[in-house]
Amino acid sequence: MLKVSRLVPRSVLRTTLSTARTFLCDPFVRRLERASRIQQDWLLKRIRACQTTTFGRDHHFQTIRTLSDFRKQVPVSEYARLAHYINAVAAGDTRALIPDQDRLIQFTITTGSTGVPKLNPVTRSWLREYRAGWEIWGTRLFTDHPDKIGSRVLQMSGTWDMGRTVGGHQISMVSALLTRTQSPLVKPFYAIPDVLNDIRDPVVRHYAALRLTILDDIGWIMLMNPGTLIRLAEIGDQYKERLIRDVFEGTLSKQFDIPEPIRASLKRFVPAADPRGAMSLEAIVNRTGRLMPSEYWKQPVISCWLGGTAGFPSRYLHELFGSSPLRDMGLVSSEGRHTIPLQDTEPYGVPSVGAGFYEFIPVDEQESETPTVLEGHELTVDRDYRIVITNSAGYYRFDIGDLVRCRGFIGQAPQLEFIQKFARVGDLEGEKLTEHQLVEGAHKAAAVVGVKLGLLTGVPRRIPEQKPYYDFLVTISEFPDSELAKGFLKELDLQLASLNFLWRARRTEGVLAAPRLLRLPAQGWDDYIQAELRRKGTGDYQYKHPGLVQHQDWLKNFSPVDTIVLD
Repeated sequence: MLKVSRLVPRSVLRTTLSTARTFLCDPFVRRLERASRIQQDWLLKRIRACQTTTFGRDHHFQTIRTLSDFRKQVPVSEYARLAHYINAVAAGDTRALIPDQDRLIQFTITTGSTGVPKLNPVTRSWLREYRAGWEIWGTRLFTDHPDKIGSRVLQMSGTWDMGRTVGGHQISMVSALLTRTQSPLVKPFYAIPDVLNDIRDPVVRHYAALRLTILDDIGWIMLMNPGTLIRLAEIGDQYKERLIRDVFEGTLSKQFDIPEPIRASLKRFVPAADPRGAMSLEAIVNRTGRLMPSEYWKQPVISCWLGGTAGFPSRYLHELFGSSPLRDMGLVSSEGRHTIPLQDTEPYGVPSVGAGFYEFIPVDEQESETPTVLEGHELTVDRDYRIVITNSAGYYRFDIGDLVRCRGFIGQAPQLEFIQKFARVGDLEGEKLTEHQLVEGAHKAAAVVGVKLGLLTGVPRRIPEQKPYYDFLVTISEFPDSELAKGFLKELDLQLASLNFLWRARRTEGVLAAPRLLRLPAQGWDDYIQAELRRKGTGDYQYKHPGLVQHQDWLKNFSPVDTIVLD
C-alpha cells in the first residue's frame, strides 16, 4: 500500500497544519475571553433567522430581543416536546424548524438515554458548525504531536444507511456522516476504507481493520469508546495465528463472515503477501506470548472518551497500547460537538462557543419548579450541572440528559467534564447512588483485589417483604473464583460507603440490605450488546454501557451462572 507520506513530505504537512493552527485554533482560544457575548450574539442571530418557522411563530420569536425574552418564551424541554416539530421536518415540512435561508441535508439517529431511536435534523448551517468544531479540535491535536504528522489515522465510524424518513430523507449515524464529508486533504490519511464500516459484526470488523493496518504506520487512533479500543486489541491477540497467516499469505480469512459485496470492495485494500512482516509478528508472540498494539504499532496518539462513566476503561489503554498520548474526544452526541478538549490527558474541554448556545442548570436544583439557569461564565468550579443546548439543527433549550462538571475556566469559557447521564441515579432508600460513583467504586474495588474490570452494571432491587438491595452484574471470566468474587463484592460495598455518605448511612442503619454479585456467562455482555444493537439498528461505535439501570425487569435479559452474597 502506497504511503501518503511518500507523496507529501511531512515537513510540508507540518507547515500547513501549523498555519491552520495560527488562523483557526489560536483565534478560537482568544474568543473564549468573550465567550458570553459570542454565545448571546449567536443566539439572537438564530432567533431572528427562525422567526417565520412554525416553532418561531409558536414561540413568538418576533418579540424576542434579549436572552431574558428567550427564556420567558421558550421553556427548557426534553426531546418529547420537540418531537412534533422534528417529525414534521422528517415528513417534508422543513419550515417547521428550518428557515428559508438554510437547507435540510438529511437526518442522523441516536438511541438517546431511553434506548428509543431519535431523529436529529442535519442542516447546512449545523453541519458547517459541527465540522468547524472538529477542525479546531483536530488541528490542535495534530500540531501538539508534530512527530506523528504524516502517519496514518485509524478511525472507524457508524453505519451510513439507516433508512429513510417518511419524507424520503437519508438517515445515518453521525460518525458516518462526518466521515463521508471529511476534507479531501485528510481523507488519504485514513487507514481503512469506508466500506469496512458496513461490516455489522464488530468482531469481524475489528479483525478486518487489523488485517489492513497491523503493519501500517498508524500514528493516530480515533475511536470514541475506550472499551472498543480494548476489544480491538483483544481480538488481535485472540486471532493472532489467523492474523499472522493472513499477513504471510496476503489474504483476508474466509473464516470470518464478510458479505461478498463488502469483501469484493475490500480486496484492493488488503496488503500483499508479506512473509517478513509475518515473521516480525510471530517474533512478538514468541517473545511476549501475546500480540498487542504496544508491540506492532509505535505508540500512536489515541483519542477517545477519558471522562465520566464511559471513560473509565481508558485507564487500561497503556497496558495494551504502550505509552500512547491520550486526548479526550470531548462531549460529542448526535446533536452536536459540545466541547473541545485542548490538551492531553485531561477529561474536559471548553464549549463550542460558535456552534450553539449553552445553558446550565445546577444539579441540586433538579426538583425546583423554577431552577436557576446559568450561562457558562456563571458556573462554579467543581459543581455539577445539567447541560441545555440550542443549535442550528432546530433544537431550542433542549436538555440532552447529560451531567457535566465545571473543572475551571479559559477566559469566560468553562472547562466541562462529562460525568454521566442525569437519570442514572439509584434511590431506593435515599442513598442517591450515582452511576459515576458506582463505576468509580467498582474500578477501585477491582484494583484492590487485583482484577482488571471490564463491564459492570448495578440494578436497584425492591422485592416485596424484603429489604431493598442492589444487584451488580459481572462476567464469570473476570471472577472465576467465588472467593475472589466475594472479596470484590465486599470491597465494592466499602468503596461505595467511602464515595457516598448516604450509602454508608443506609447500610449502617440496615435499611439497605447487602448488595449481591450476579456472575454472567463469559459471553454474557457480548450477547447482550449484540442483541441491543440489532434491536436498535445502530452501530457499536458510540455504545455506552449503562453502569446503572433503574428497571429491575432489565435483568430478564440475562441468565446468571450464580449469585454471590456477603456473609
